[in-house]
Amino acid sequence: MLLDAPVDSAPRCLGCDGGCCRAFPSIVLSGEEHGRLERLGARRLVFAFPARYWLDIEGGCEFQGADGRCRIYPDRPAICRRFVCVD
Repeated sequence: MLLDAPVDSAPRCLGCDGGCCRAFPSIVLSGEEHGRLERLGARRLVFAFPARYWLDIEGGCEFQGADGRCRIYPDRPAICRRFVCVD
C-alpha cells in the first residue's frame, strides 16, 4: 500500500526481509532523488526525456543488503518511505 505520508520503522517492516525491494521492476524518482542515488553509487538509474527518472530494481534493489535490509535507509526515495505491506 502506498501511504499519503512517509513512515519510518513500520512494525511490519522491522521483521521483513525486504520482499517489496524485489517485488517491483522499478521505482519512480524525483530529479533530486536521482542525483542523490547517483552520488551514493547507484548503477541502475534510468532517465527518459522529458524529465522522467527511475531506479531499475528488477530482481532486487541494488541497495538491498544480504540480510534484506536497506543499506541507504536514511536516504531512501520518497516512494520507499511511503510503501507499507499489508495483508
